[in-house]
Amino acid sequence: MLQSAYDVLVVGAGAAGLYTALSLPDRYRVGLITKDSVARSASDWAQGGIAAVIDPQDSTTLHVADTLSAGAGLCDGDAVEFLVENAAECIHHLVDLGVAFDRHQNQLALTLEAAHSRRRVLHAADTTGRAVVSVLAERVLERKNIQVLDQTFV
Repeated sequence: MLQSAYDVLVVGAGAAGLYTALSLPDRYRVGLITKDSVARSASDWAQGGIAAVIDPQDSTTLHVADTLSAGAGLCDGDAVEFLVENAAECIHHLVDLGVAFDRHQNQLALTLEAAHSRRRVLHAADTTGRAVVSVLAERVLERKNIQVLDQTFV
């Protein structure tokens, strides 16, 4: 049954929308709006990995510098710093939720890619987006305070 009021509306059920809905306290009535279904989004197609400073030999300072260098002046420095400083916590939260990132010797497998100067890119095989979205969607559907509004446009 469709509720008539929500405390929070989240528009979009890609990885960002799903993660946002899950990050809200259980006491909030959350409406999650998706133009398709909670199981389908553009995030599903993401094959690349997610970069985060996980290795103690790495640093957020290096990650920020690598990102700004690769961005060739197009990046918002404050946004890059915020993302880099919060990425590891988000990765650990995704792991706690059940995302099965690749592992090497029982540790998260970190790869060296593109403009990164350290191994910091995590993958879930070649379907990282699908792995993340499927777990987040499962967790959203388990939460009684989140109502998914499929096939809905705003």
